Amino acid sequence: MTNNEIIYSEVNAKYHTPEQRRAILALAYTPEQIAAKGKEIHFQDVPEEQQGEELEKLLLAGLFHTFHEWKERGKSVKTGEKAAIDTRLWKLDTRPRKTRSSGKEPDALTKAAEEQDDNGNYYKAPAHLFHIGQVEASRPAPAGRFKSLDEIRAYNKMLADQRKAAKAAAEQAASAAPIITEEQHELPELVHVDPLPAKKAAKKASKPAAPKSAKKPAATKSAPQKSAQPAPDALRTAQQAERKAKAAFIAVPETDRKAQAAALDAWRKTRKAVEDAKSAPAAVAVLDEAPVKQLDFESIAAGLLA
Repeated sequence: MTNNEIIYSEVNAKYHTPEQRRAILALAYTPEQIAAKGKEIHFQDVPEEQQGEELEKLLLAGLFHTFHEWKERGKSVKTGEKAAIDTRLWKLDTRPRKTRSSGKEPDALTKAAEEQDDNGNYYKAPAHLFHIGQVEASRPAPAGRFKSLDEIRAYNKMLADQRKAAKAAAEQAASAAPIITEEQHELPELVHVDPLPAKKAAKKASKPAAPKSAKKPAATKSAPQKSAQPAPDALRTAQQAERKAKAAFIAVPETDRKAQAAALDAWRKTRKAVEDAKSAPAAVAVLDEAPVKQLDFESIAAGLLA
């Protein structure tokens, strides 16, 4: 069987009803065109009442081709379409024949195969058939941007000239750019200052309350009491002077090193005065003498005589 006979048999075996055949034929032919084809084709050994059906089968087989055959006809298979029929067709063997490596004389069959021309060297290979409803007109290839080799060379030369011009402009701009220098100034040396001593808050001692007695004793001696002496203000005066000296040192600008050193010396002296005032002995409280009780001699004598 030839390839046309294989396709005819496979197609009409799958699309065997008149409805199936006419649905595909309607994609390529009108009823008038089919009738005109029937007048052109003469069937032999086919009864007249079957010639219409045979015409449909013959035209239907002509609407199935492989992917490459449709491409040769200017059509391409639509995206996502699968082959309508998978079969095996004869294909020309263009593979190089194996050469003999040994010096033995080939047998009669091998020699006959080697002498066979290309027109008779065929083998069956898998083939996939698509009908006319599965293909569309191929899109023309886009026109090339350049029509000749000279246009390509001219375009490349233009690109090279543009790159050279851009490089030269960048170098010229870099050479003409002003040089910016950063001026740095030396900072003055800072004077180290000892941190001020933290002032501790005075703790107040809570005196326990005396328990209240139900009866007071008849005779109580008054205990000696401490007379309240005024606190010395030497420490307070020294602390005020130290704060003023500190404020005067901070107010001196850093650029005036001489005045800054004098203010620092005055501040140190006032701080020493504060430390001396803190280490001075505290004032001693003076105890008040208890009052002397006068005896009543007359009452004592009257009691003795009674």
